[in-house]
Amino acid sequence: MIITPIFNQLNIAIQSLIHMSEQFTEEELSKCPITNKRSMMEVLIHIAVICRADYVISCEATIDEMSEFYKRNEPITLSEIRRDLSANYQYLYQVYAGYTQEELHEIKTSYWGVSYSRYEWLLEIVAHVYHHRGQLHSMLAQNVRDPLVALFQ
Repeated sequence: MIITPIFNQLNIAIQSLIHMSEQFTEEELSKCPITNKRSMMEVLIHIAVICRADYVISCEATIDEMSEFYKRNEPITLSEIRRDLSANYQYLYQVYAGYTQEELHEIKTSYWGVSYSRYEWLLEIVAHVYHHRGQLHSMLAQNVRDPLVALFQ
């Protein structure tokens, strides 16, 4: 199936995030290296829900539905973050594994007006996870210590 290699790459990112999260305390992650920006913990919380949140967006959820989604699905502790990273990845994988080729090519529009095929939404999700993983890695390396995790295989 064409999406299997994409999920392999997404899994690499998720596993490296879990590994990073295991190396730091909540206190270390609470640091906010850039004024008026997210703390490292807030970035990690955001990443933990990307697979499911971006999928919900790709299902044409409204801005109000997304606001409610984030209220109901925000992990608080590192153990919840690790749980959600894995669970949301698995959820996304299961959903996409059930799509036909025709369904993968269906166009879906976000609440802000961007239209992509489901396949393109999957690529966007991977890019979103990789973007914030790189951001988090840099924040940790510059402000706490090098996470010593391979970002690519």
